[in-house]
Amino acid sequence: MARSSRERIKQLIKNMESDNIIFDMDTTELTSIKVGGKVFCYFIADNIKDLKKIVEACNDNGVDFIMIGDGTNILFNDRHLDLVLIKLGKDFKYIDFSDKDRISVGAACRLFRMVVSAADRGYDFSELSGIPGTVGGSVIGNSGTKHKSVCDFIEKITYLSNESGNVKEKNRILKNGDFDYRNFYLPDLVILTGVVFKTLRSGRDDILKKIRSRIKKRKLTQPVNTRTAGCFFKNVRSISESSGSLIEKCGMKGFIYGGARVSSKHANFIENFNDASSEDIFVLLNIIKDKVMEKFKVELEYEVKTIGF
Repeated sequence: MARSSRERIKQLIKNMESDNIIFDMDTTELTSIKVGGKVFCYFIADNIKDLKKIVEACNDNGVDFIMIGDGTNILFNDRHLDLVLIKLGKDFKYIDFSDKDRISVGAACRLFRMVVSAADRGYDFSELSGIPGTVGGSVIGNSGTKHKSVCDFIEKITYLSNESGNVKEKNRILKNGDFDYRNFYLPDLVILTGVVFKTLRSGRDDILKKIRSRIKKRKLTQPVNTRTAGCFFKNVRSISESSGSLIEKCGMKGFIYGGARVSSKHANFIENFNDASSEDIFVLLNIIKDKVMEKFKVELEYEVKTIGF
């Protein structure tokens, strides 16, 4: 972005008179893996009016923007990126149980908060226990287990669409073709703002027991209290073995490059264990991909979103 364009866009965003704007934001503060460089602007939209304004400002001026939730599944480059990061704020953190047959949830609400709040009312979403991040981020990546994913539990979504430069709110009943394993397809979707979950009734105590069991299992099998971005690679649907298993069979558990390390607990997790740079992690990811291709002739695909590489 040219300096003159940068200053013009900066003034345009300042004119929105929001308290939730930070220019030259350090992305290490926004992600769970704690690496990255800076972005041009970080904007928290507390309401739909501000959200539309920032999207329209970016569209009208040719500025790239991306959404960020809790940053649990994203890796930024170490450089300064000419990007506007948009995060949903206050008005998008709601959970509404007023309709007994469905639960309406804002995209900025944490998924685990929804799971536990629903359990207290006898709704069973225990299959989604332990998945980090926001509801919106989980839907866009269709997060889940090998048995179920978030989108399997969804009836309807609300979102901002962009059709020929016209940004507007829309609703959509989800269909099977809208998503598959770790993917979500909606051509006109710009930003997901809300989700309506289908309800699954069960006994409260039974649900809470299943939630505790799943959390315990995750703690035993995945690294916790470490700086990671979750599973870095999608499982390959054409084979029965997980990507973590393939990486482990290549002898990569505990492998170190710079400040990055393949977890010794779960080989599909990369840990920032010693002030790694994004480049350290990215090089390590490519080493892993090469090793798996060499040994198994399998091309691994990122599950984590990589920005600026």
